[in-house]
Amino acid sequence: MGKFVTIQSFKGGTGKSYLSANLATLYALQGKKVCLIDLDFRAPTQHIVFEPKGVRRWVNDVLNGTAKVEECLVDCSSKVENRGVLHVGFADFSTEAIRDMISKGRKWETEALHRILSMRKELLENLKYDIVIADTSPGIQYSSINAVVAADVAIVISTLDDSDIHGTAKMIGELYEVFQKKTVVIINKAIGGADFMDIDKSK
Repeated sequence: MGKFVTIQSFKGGTGKSYLSANLATLYALQGKKVCLIDLDFRAPTQHIVFEPKGVRRWVNDVLNGTAKVEECLVDCSSKVENRGVLHVGFADFSTEAIRDMISKGRKWETEALHRILSMRKELLENLKYDIVIADTSPGIQYSSINAVVAADVAIVISTLDDSDIHGTAKMIGELYEVFQKKTVVIINKAIGGADFMDIDKSK
């Protein structure tokens, strides 16, 4: 079965969303069946990267219980020259939708957790995606916590800024270690390089 990967950061501006898009693209270019889900409801970005046309349903609708996950997926395989499958679920980037998601209460977040877990099962077990990548909101937000609960692997992005490193370390200690998730930390906007990470080989 495939893997559900969350990508998060302590604060915004780390390059989290672009790394999510690039990672999804790289796996698709390897011939994998990839799904990228935008769960950053406070500052959606994936629509800027992929420029989808005529989106009918949003990931917001799935978490609100008014749509099935497959209804919000847009085929972006042409972006990888159809060498693999790349489907993207976009978050509604309208001001009204962002305001609505920010105002959600604890009861809704509890229901959203069950819907994310159901979404995970549908994508991995029924729709048979090799990799599902969830681009989440920065910081410790309920939507991000819900995604971490569903994750097989959690990737945390940080910059070399002292406050970012301190906040990232605190977030990992207070969130990821509690849920005992395999966590990978990536330092972005730093001089140097790293090998391509193979999620399939992570334990």
